Amino acid sequence: MNRRQIILSGIGTFAYYMSPKTGYANTAGTVFALTWGGIEVGYSKINLVKSGSNTIANIEVDIAVKILNFDAFNYKLRNTEIWKKNKLVKIEAETKVGKKTDYVNGKATKQGFEIDGSGFSGLVKGNLATTSYFSPDFLRRKIWISTQNGDPLKKKKKKIGTDQAKTKNGTIPAVLWRITGDIDLDLLYGENGQWLGSRFKAGGANAEFVLMNNVGNIDTVWKS
Repeated sequence: MNRRQIILSGIGTFAYYMSPKTGYANTAGTVFALTWGGIEVGYSKINLVKSGSNTIANIEVDIAVKILNFDAFNYKLRNTEIWKKNKLVKIEAETKVGKKTDYVNGKATKQGFEIDGSGFSGLVKGNLATTSYFSPDFLRRKIWISTQNGDPLKKKKKKIGTDQAKTKNGTIPAVLWRITGDIDLDLLYGENGQWLGSRFKAGGANAEFVLMNNVGNIDTVWKS
C-alpha cells in the first residue's frame, strides 16, 4: 500500500449505527459509508469526546472488497488521537491490510512530535494534522501524519468552491477542497465546519465517502 492509498483510511460493508453517548453537547459523532465503483464496500466511524482540557477522537474503519465471492481486499483501522487546544498530543493506531499490520504511536515532546511507526520513525516539527480529516482547520496545516503508518505527508490545498455532498437522504451544500502532493483527494466541508465527505481514486475506480449519520458537530467539539 503506497502513500496515495493511505486515504483509504475509512472503508467495509456498511452496517453501523451511532453510539447513544454522542447525544451530549461535549461529544459528537459521524458515520460514513464508502462506495467504490458505485458499490458500497465499507464504513468509517468517528467519535469525539471532550475530557477535561483534552479532546479524544476514536476512529474505526472497516473495508471488505469481494470479487466473485473471494476476499480481494481487507482493511481495518483502529485509531485513537488525543488533542489539547487543537494540538496533537498523542496518537495510537493499528491498521491491518490483509495479513500485514501497520502501526503508528506518537506523542508531543518539547522538541516536536515523536513518531514510532511502521512507515516512519523520527521527530516531526510544526503544527501537525492527521489523515482523519475531521476538521477544516487541518487544511491550514502543511504536514499530515498518516494514521496508517506514521508517515509525515506534505500536501497542498486548493479551494474549488461550492459543491454537493452525498448523504443517505440526498445531497446537501458543501465547500469542496482539492488536496495534492503526497496525498490526493477531495474533501467536502459544510459552512459550519462539519466534515461531509471525500472523493478519491482507488484501484482505478472512483471512491466516495457518503454521509450516513451524524450527531452534533465534530469540528465544534474539537475546537471547544
